[in-house]
Order: sequence, then C-alpha cells, then structure tokens
Amino acid sequence: MKRLLSSLLLCIFFLTTFSPLQTFADQKNHKQTIDSFFSFFENYLIAYTSGKTDTNKILAAQTVLPTLTEQPTQPPQQPVQNAPELSDVSSYILQGVNDYRASMGLSPVQSSQETCDFAAIRAQEIANGFNHDGFYNRVNNHTIPYSQWSHATENIAQAPDYKEVVTLWKNSPEHAANMRDNTPYVCIEQYQSYYAYEGMRP
Repeated sequence: MKRLLSSLLLCIFFLTTFSPLQTFADQKNHKQTIDSFFSFFENYLIAYTSGKTDTNKILAAQTVLPTLTEQPTQPPQQPVQNAPELSDVSSYILQGVNDYRASMGLSPVQSSQETCDFAAIRAQEIANGFNHDGFYNRVNNHTIPYSQWSHATENIAQAPDYKEVVTLWKNSPEHAANMRDNTPYVCIEQYQSYYAYEGMRP
C-alpha cells in the first residue's frame, strides 16, 4: 500500500512539475513559429515593395552660383556652345521638355556641348549611386564643368522606357519646376536605364 501511494505521489509530482514546463515550451515554440511566419511575411512584402519602387526612380536638384565664386560681370552675348548633335533618345526627351514648356507658355531650351558632356558623365555616375552627390560636390568644390554659369539644375531618373521620363518628371513638382526654370541650356543623356538632365543659365 505504501509502495502504491509512493508511486502515485511520484506520478503527481512529475505531472505537476514537468507538464507546465512542457506546456510553456510548446507555447514558446508555437510563438516562435508564429513570429517566424510573420517575420517572413513582413520581409517578403518589404522586399517586394522595394523591388517595385526600383522600377522608376527620380530625384531633382538645383543651385545658384555661390556668392564666394567669381561671377561674370555681364551675361554672354552669344550662346555658350553651339548646339551639339543629339542622340535619338536625347532629342526625344528634350522635345518632351520643350513641349511641356510650350504648354506653360515658356520659350524652348536648347542643348549645349557643356551641358551634354556633363549630363553624359552624370548618367554614368547615377548608375553606381542614385543621388545628387556628384552634382552638389562639383558645385561646392567649384568644379562643375561650365565655363561660366549663374544657375544650374539637375533631374535624374531611372526608367525602363525613355518615353516615360518626361512624364515622370512632369508628375513631380520639383522636377517639373526644373523643367520650367530659366535655364536656356539643357541636355538629357542616357546610360543604360538611367537619365541625367542638366540645365544651366550663364
């Protein structure tokens, strides 16, 4: 009888001691499973969203000549550069810019060799870092490659189709403002799916 009672007490001891621990472990494992599921779900959504937004990207920048740099006493009487021969893509986008300007009652802009050379450089740079660092660094270091300037603008874009670029810029207030700006010399150059718009006023 004593042995039966001892066995019964031992069983009760084990049940009361280990059952809650096991239940807690099961709950913990269950919680980890739920957390893992939601973590996976959240990360998947974030990655998917990020991938979709990378399809089209745009940024805008503009600056005026810092007061510490030397400015020309008079604006040039002749165009800074003769208009260069543009690629089909550059010509198409520039025409889109001028169509937009015409719809706003503004005069057309034209390309210059300086703006096209700089746009070609910037289009390659933004393929490695989609930002305005190359633009602002040159402004701050006084190395922007214009022989004379008082105002400069930059729009950049990444898009799978060059025919979408002007529409993307028109739909963004900052980019649209740059296209309307008083920069008579504008050039847009392409590198892969990247586009750099450089505007300049002497």
